[in-house]
Amino acid sequence: MGLVRTIAKRSLLRRPGRTLFSIAGVAIGIVTVVGVFTLDHNTVVGMTLRGADHWSPALEVRPGRDVADPRAELAATPGVAGVSAIFQNQASVRVLGAEGLVTRSAADAASEPEPPAMKGGRRGRGKRSAPPAASAQDDGPRRNVRLIALDAESIGVIEPVRVLAGRLLQPNAESGEVLVGAPLASELGIDLGSKLALSRPRRAPRRDCIEGELRVREDKVPVNVSPEHEFTVVGILAEERLGRRSKGQVVVVDYPRGREVFEGRRVERRFWVQQSQDVDIERLRASLGQTYSYDLNKSVIVGAAADERAFRNGVRMAGLLALILGLYVIFHTLSMSIVERVREVGTLHALGTTRAQIARIFLTEATIVSGTAGALGLFGGIALARVLSKLGITTLGTGHWFPEFAIPWPTAVALTLLGVGIALIGSVYPLARARNANTVDALRGEEALASTGVARGFHLFAAVLLVVLLPALYFVIVPVVGAMQGALVGTVLLGVGFLALLIVLPLIVPKLLGFLCMLLARPFERIAPLSGMLAARAMRDSPARIAVAAAAIALVAASFVGLKGMTASLSGEIDTWADGSIRDKVFVRDLPDVPLEELKAALAPYPEVLGVESGSVRHYGQFLLFGLEPEELANYGPCKDDPALVTALEEGRGVILSKRVARHLDYQLGDPVQVDTSAGVVELTVMAISDAYGYFPSPDERLYGVTSAEFMRRSFCVDVTTTDMVGVQLAPGSDPGVVEAALAAAWPEAPLNYFPAQVLIDEHLADIRRDFRLFDIILGLTAALAGLGVLNGQLLAALERTKELGVLKALGSARRQIAGAVLLESAVVGLLGGVLGTSLGAALTPLIVRVIDALSGLEMPLRSAGPWLIWVPTGAIVLAFLAAVYPIWRMNRLDAVAAVRTG
Repeated sequence: MGLVRTIAKRSLLRRPGRTLFSIAGVAIGIVTVVGVFTLDHNTVVGMTLRGADHWSPALEVRPGRDVADPRAELAATPGVAGVSAIFQNQASVRVLGAEGLVTRSAADAASEPEPPAMKGGRRGRGKRSAPPAASAQDDGPRRNVRLIALDAESIGVIEPVRVLAGRLLQPNAESGEVLVGAPLASELGIDLGSKLALSRPRRAPRRDCIEGELRVREDKVPVNVSPEHEFTVVGILAEERLGRRSKGQVVVVDYPRGREVFEGRRVERRFWVQQSQDVDIERLRASLGQTYSYDLNKSVIVGAAADERAFRNGVRMAGLLALILGLYVIFHTLSMSIVERVREVGTLHALGTTRAQIARIFLTEATIVSGTAGALGLFGGIALARVLSKLGITTLGTGHWFPEFAIPWPTAVALTLLGVGIALIGSVYPLARARNANTVDALRGEEALASTGVARGFHLFAAVLLVVLLPALYFVIVPVVGAMQGALVGTVLLGVGFLALLIVLPLIVPKLLGFLCMLLARPFERIAPLSGMLAARAMRDSPARIAVAAAAIALVAASFVGLKGMTASLSGEIDTWADGSIRDKVFVRDLPDVPLEELKAALAPYPEVLGVESGSVRHYGQFLLFGLEPEELANYGPCKDDPALVTALEEGRGVILSKRVARHLDYQLGDPVQVDTSAGVVELTVMAISDAYGYFPSPDERLYGVTSAEFMRRSFCVDVTTTDMVGVQLAPGSDPGVVEAALAAAWPEAPLNYFPAQVLIDEHLADIRRDFRLFDIILGLTAALAGLGVLNGQLLAALERTKELGVLKALGSARRQIAGAVLLESAVVGLLGGVLGTSLGAALTPLIVRVIDALSGLEMPLRSAGPWLIWVPTGAIVLAFLAAVYPIWRMNRLDAVAAVRTG
């Protein structure tokens, strides 16, 4: 082991630049991919925890009036993994002794009024015998808790709870079973097997909105005596999901048993739906939207919405490209150093070193390089994610801060081992092939090496690793977010594979780019004969080195141009949307709940004011629903062209949907929209699809619908006479200042906030730039990797030409001439890589835009990268120049005499 350790150490330390830059190349790639995934993990976890206290599955649905068997129909709907009937209410609980409930006397039973018949029971269940009941007057401390009733057979699928002790509820249990929140169990001294009495609490009946008035329904008048029902504790809930409800003061029972506790009360048919991983949430919502009303729990599907999936998948793809480029740097270094190492192998063979010892030498070196890079990459990636999280940069945009930071160790370590493993294989393979080379041929030099096929075999091996194996393994560890829909995901992976192929193609056929480099270098030979000649000869003798360096820069340039083309198209989408929605509007916030009629009267003297939209009348259901005055919409938008729309809104039977909600949920004109109200599910008809009405900056939501204010008043008892926020539609080209002047005169003391359309448009565009900072950071890291590739190439070229440079210096060549040759070569590499990458990025921009368009549900116009088509090639040349600084410094420190002697 002494020989192995000595030679490995000497090899690593004799060429510290090559060693450090090889480590840096792999490490930066791992830093990027680990940082991206760790940041994505914390983004999803952090945003999910915000809604943890009110957990529910992705969808809570309420069937329309014409649905006969909603549970069966929901279970058969594509994209539904599980479904459970659900209701929840406040209940009263007390702990029973060993004797349980005491049966009431016949006189007590006779004095109690008979409750109404139970309605809406689930099909498929036989009638249960009534459990023992006792008078609500029994002694014992009582506590109000949150009672949640679910189908016992569905709990394992929906996974609403985790049991700390005991078991889940059994379907069709002979006696009542209950799961109890851990805090409640601790406070009441409840353990497994404890007996509890559950009953309805004594409180005034809740009032519902009935025809615009809040009043008590006749079927909700409480009975005189609330009977108790006995349950046995079979499980203690962990403080997560439903176990966090009401601070742990929660009990969970089987749905039929819960209905028995609330027998005599009207219970609305509601169901919890668990989304299948095979179907995206938009497809599931589209399947349900015309038959069911539903509430979407965004805290459960964080990052799963169409636009969020697009952003997260884009970030993950960028991380993959960085890992590919990082491993490419070490492959590049190895491929350029094969000649030097084969000569070393030949010398070791000639001195009697065995092949096993040579293998251990190279394995030791590769392990040190790859292992060091892996450790730096793992902890550097975690540190990068932590810094970005502190800055509010996430994989769902900027401006999100989370108090906790979690490290997904299994995936982070798996990604690190993936990078280290492939780097290790790439390090060992060429040297293992080289150790089998003929000793005499190896000592002869490069031509003999080429005849052995070692270099070409390594190039093919690297191509398979980088283009096929690495992406495949990566997507096993980090799956694509959302349903794996063939054509869409295939298009994305095609783009990734195409970019990856860009950096390995020159490894296989380097003369393609080498020839172009020679053509670019010829004009410089006339300007600087010696420097031009040296640069041209270096590029002619090492076409692979030039080709792969140019390809590395081209990859970064293509990615950057594609990203800027995508952001330009997103900005164009904002402009297009604004033209059809807010271009001539002024939004006013923080109104002191002024009467809407007074506000309209203040604006009436101005003929340029076409209408006033109140943003205070709203309801959250399957999407945001606004209530507007139909007569205010008659002067612009689709209501101006079709007066029948105004009539439909006034009659409370129509709804106007925004373009995005119609596209996401697949609504067409004439389709029904189910709206959940206190009076039941009400069906509205899609009368128009337009963004002309209903958008407000708070909340910034483009998935919404518009109906009449009167419908909202009757259905939800909201105040439609006052408002604290309005949107004022002006005639095209009008001065938005008239709105501020009119309202300031009417309410001079009110601190109103005005938002003209252009201010909002500028804010949207600024948000796009902020949200894509993460991509800029990732591309900055990949640019550093590309620079390392160029630097490695120049440094290895200097090492290979040590004797030649020594002779040139001994013959009197000036430092500036040698530096000029390096800079000229770097300029050619940067120019070629920049132009090639920019052209490729511009060609790929339409593909990127169409993929993002399909993923996000947007309708993006195709825009180019604009001035970046000039800045990117310029930046590529600058990057190549910067990468040449260190090799030039090394060359200028070269001792001419020692170089000539040692070669």
